[in-house]
Amino acid sequence: MKNFADTLNAIDKHYLEMLKYLNRNFHTNLAMLEKGEFNRTLYGEAKIVEDSLNAFDVKIKEDCIVTMARFQPAAKNLRKLVMLINSVRVLERMGDLLKGNLYIIRDIQNKAPHLLEHLTGIIYPVSKKINELFLLYIEAFNNNDEKILYDILYLDEEIDNIIDENLNKFLEIMKMSPENVEGGALLILLDKKFERLSDHIIHLVTDLIYILNGENMRKIELLSKQ
Repeated sequence: MKNFADTLNAIDKHYLEMLKYLNRNFHTNLAMLEKGEFNRTLYGEAKIVEDSLNAFDVKIKEDCIVTMARFQPAAKNLRKLVMLINSVRVLERMGDLLKGNLYIIRDIQNKAPHLLEHLTGIIYPVSKKINELFLLYIEAFNNNDEKILYDILYLDEEIDNIIDENLNKFLEIMKMSPENVEGGALLILLDKKFERLSDHIIHLVTDLIYILNGENMRKIELLSKQ
């Protein structure tokens, strides 16, 4: 029978595996954006990865709940288990977004193939930066490194600025021709989906900061706005 430390380590390992599987679907998005086209083979691989993500989602949540009931951990470890359940929920949403992005790429290819070049020229650079944030988060979780987490919060501001610049670019493209309106709207939608992915990464970061030192960043932010 596992003791508490072994059980917690097993949950951590499953969580890291879930992060790695999600990163595979990040790479699927990046591959299509870099090539500027929808790829059926990559889409099929993404569906298989999604099944694994769903399995990890159920497993980790159940293990956290059973561990809390069985060991009745002290405050810090209890906080970690609760936050892991919350973080797994965020990862599930990110998986849905990444899969949904593939549908949008397909729609752009079918409805506005003349705008596919902007997948590579405009959306790919920011999506790559967002993936780099996610990789930093994985590193921070694996090493319990708070410094990396605060670096991510800083780097996210750059993402916000690029997203705003991209919106202006897409609006200009749409103004150039009525034929660009539908495709331009899809490009804006796709860019906004990546912005949401960035927001979810920040959610994961603030949860991990709370796990490591008890500092509730979201509560601090809400209080600062009052």
